[in-house]
Amino acid sequence: MLAASFLPGIRMIRLVLVTACAAALLVPAAQAQAPYSRFDEAPVAQPDTAADRTAWRSWSQRSAATLAATGQPRELAFAAVLRGLADANPEQPDTEAPSQPVSPDAQASAWRRDAAARAGNDVLANALLAYGADEATRLRAAQRWLGADPQNLAPLLVRGGGVDALLADARVATRFELGMLDQVRWMQAALLRTPPTPAERAAFAEAGEFVPTEHAAITAMGLWAAVAIPGLEPLMQGCDADAPGANATRSRDCRHIAGIMVNRSDTQFGEMLGLALLERLATTQAERADVQARRRAFDWRMLEWGRANAALPRDGAGQFVRFLADPSIRTEADLIARALQEAGIPLEPPAGWQPPR
Repeated sequence: MLAASFLPGIRMIRLVLVTACAAALLVPAAQAQAPYSRFDEAPVAQPDTAADRTAWRSWSQRSAATLAATGQPRELAFAAVLRGLADANPEQPDTEAPSQPVSPDAQASAWRRDAAARAGNDVLANALLAYGADEATRLRAAQRWLGADPQNLAPLLVRGGGVDALLADARVATRFELGMLDQVRWMQAALLRTPPTPAERAAFAEAGEFVPTEHAAITAMGLWAAVAIPGLEPLMQGCDADAPGANATRSRDCRHIAGIMVNRSDTQFGEMLGLALLERLATTQAERADVQARRRAFDWRMLEWGRANAALPRDGAGQFVRFLADPSIRTEADLIARALQEAGIPLEPPAGWQPPR
């Protein structure tokens, strides 16, 4: 599925994020899917032919080599990610879980070692190094990222570890920023350095049209979605009221994290996780009603964004490229609000609206 997912529209990218959310929240995929895909339509599978896979593999391997040749830490780290995904098994079963890269080969490992030696406190380089890397490389990269951005919850989750240590360290966190748009913008520019061959362009073309900036942007978004989600199971299990070790201190720490995710996330993924945590932690009817109202507004925006995109050529890929080029759009929520504004759709649902199930 992964190789084919770089020929996709925006909806396939949402599906990757949905399945990650479903696994993290331990809820059926059909339920988690609702905010990210069209409620009234099953996700449409994308073509996955041998020619598609060959084109993806040849282009991504060539792109990786071009990036690594610069010797720069970001480029080396991204080259390792690209090479690992290019070598992923195209015959793997088509399941609901996001595809994962295979173990990196010697070349990808060498590029990661070089990147790690040069990354310093470069947040983007260290974030890229934490994706698909071995445990030791991931831990060191996450620690450097955290050192450069100590109030960010994201590198703490990437670092992982026991829930009590995570919750204690998160007490100083003030936001949950995965750096999605910054990374996707940089990846898009990096991928544009290696134009596809005519044969590759033909394989990548959607509805007979190939737009380089759209292809690079959607590929970058797909790459980010495939590898950038941190491990969440310890947090979600540790913040369950019935979890071993649950107490007032842990509940307070979990509420702190949930508030950060709901109010200070740069992705809808973060907000969705925060809402799930708040639902688990709610103890009064007023708290439950507040979470339900927030969830309802969240579902409305995601549903209407999906419908608005579906009405645009190539599922809104051109609009997505335009938004990436606008520095005033800093978060995914900013992007969605702009898309809804352009479509003439209000940000809040009408009175009495409930998401279809």
